[in-house]
Amino acid sequence: MKNINFKNLRNAFLIIILYLIIVPQIVGLIFLPFVNIEDKNILTIINLIVYIIDVIIIFIIYHKSIKEEWIRYKNNFKNYFKIALKNWLKGFLLMILFNLTIINIVGSIAVNETQNREILNQLPIFSVIAMVFLGPILEEFAFRKGFKKAFKNKTVFLIVTSLLFGLAHVIGNLDYSSMSLFIGSLKELLYILPYGTLGYFFGKAYYETDCIFTSITSHMFHNGLTILVIFLGMMVG
Repeated sequence: MKNINFKNLRNAFLIIILYLIIVPQIVGLIFLPFVNIEDKNILTIINLIVYIIDVIIIFIIYHKSIKEEWIRYKNNFKNYFKIALKNWLKGFLLMILFNLTIINIVGSIAVNETQNREILNQLPIFSVIAMVFLGPILEEFAFRKGFKKAFKNKTVFLIVTSLLFGLAHVIGNLDYSSMSLFIGSLKELLYILPYGTLGYFFGKAYYETDCIFTSITSHMFHNGLTILVIFLGMMVG
């Protein structure tokens, strides 16, 4: 317990709550009563507003370290980029292995993945902005940055943050409408493994350089490559 800074741990969780719950709720209360929620273009604009507000808040909170780490990232770009790609590749290969195993068990890909593909098909420009740029920035600050100060032990930091990262990608896809459907949807929790594995190596890239922009690079590269593959699949199909 002495290796945990509980004040920083509390602050890290508060940032996640702010990012995932508070800001979306406030923006929703402001805009949704006055718009047509069936209009995808309007909802896209609202989602972008949420992302932008989250990014602004994150940058206000971490503005001092962001400047220092950005300078260090630029000065060591070649080395940090290699570390980012090395860790991404390890996480990517293990993620594929877990995904193939789980798909054989449950018979389908993760609901989060299905939803992302649908959004990508319907709203490609928004998807690229959100998934390749804003999403990785927000998730790396929310799930990695604050927790590094909370956990002095590297292994604890990597395990806890990877589990939180994985859980965040599946918890919203559980079906809470009835007990039977909820129990049936629990299979989605298996996908914590592939998402968490990828998050583990994002965290490792951050820890090895003590620069959040290294893990952001890994995350952006992964999401960008994934979207490119999906686009190519749509064109071929």
